[in-house]
Amino acid sequence: MPPHLIPLQLMPQQAHAAPGDDWTGISDPKARKKMQDRIHQRISRQRKKVQAGLSSHSAGSGHYVPTSSTATTIRELPRGCLGEHGITICPSSDNAVLALGRTVPLDLSAFTACEPDSERTEWFILQFSTRALQDIVHGSPRADMLLNLIQFNATRALVMNARVMGITREFMVPDARSQIAYQNFDGAVLSSVPLSLKPTCLQLTVSHHPWIDVLPWLEIRDNLLRRDENSYDKKELCRDLRGFQAVAGGWGGMIVWGDPWDPLGWEVTEAFASKWPWVVQNCQKLLESTRYWRAVRGEGQ
Repeated sequence: MPPHLIPLQLMPQQAHAAPGDDWTGISDPKARKKMQDRIHQRISRQRKKVQAGLSSHSAGSGHYVPTSSTATTIRELPRGCLGEHGITICPSSDNAVLALGRTVPLDLSAFTACEPDSERTEWFILQFSTRALQDIVHGSPRADMLLNLIQFNATRALVMNARVMGITREFMVPDARSQIAYQNFDGAVLSSVPLSLKPTCLQLTVSHHPWIDVLPWLEIRDNLLRRDENSYDKKELCRDLRGFQAVAGGWGGMIVWGDPWDPLGWEVTEAFASKWPWVVQNCQKLLESTRYWRAVRGEGQ
């Protein structure tokens, strides 16, 4: 890949992977590179289909309906447009309507994981995803696109984890208590969740808000449960984690590169780790994944 381009990737990375192409869990760099090259070639073919479809679109219709291939297309953009980080977006469903020209401001700060099963949450995910895809396909990303996508992906990942855990909006209200701590949960649901989301002993015994249950790092969950929940600002922590931490010359928070429930698919920023050292303490998988993703970008450890 030319040095002046960076990949704009969908989340999760399996979106384009045919059987035998999914590199999740493959540690051999050569094997991973071979699989990724096949996917990049497939993406290139799909991108041409998107561009052909857009060029033939009727300006009078006002809408473009993505097909199964165009809804999951990746485009490479100049590094100057997006900064130093690769980013991910979640494509809309095949029947989603991509509005062209008519834009309504989307308030990312109002998009949270507190209503994982609501129509409003689903609407926001659909609208933001299709709008981001529109910008990418047209080659006209906004200057704040990178930060917005990082914030969107982190929040969406928590929404996805809440859904996997069977947590609905009624259990995410401010004064809610996790049903896990009261042994009042669907055993069938918990038996099928990814290993990273299975409750720890502390989750089963310490009363807490369910937002802790959707974090894919058992060490972080336990670190939070060992603290008096009144000793720190939970709202501030959640906002910072989702990328709304304002720091000089950039942002803080978490960056999602893979499946929401995969601890190795996340990266922690230096700003977040510096502000919340006790939260990430002893979280070895997060440290390993952060080093890995920085190495992928050619950055220091």
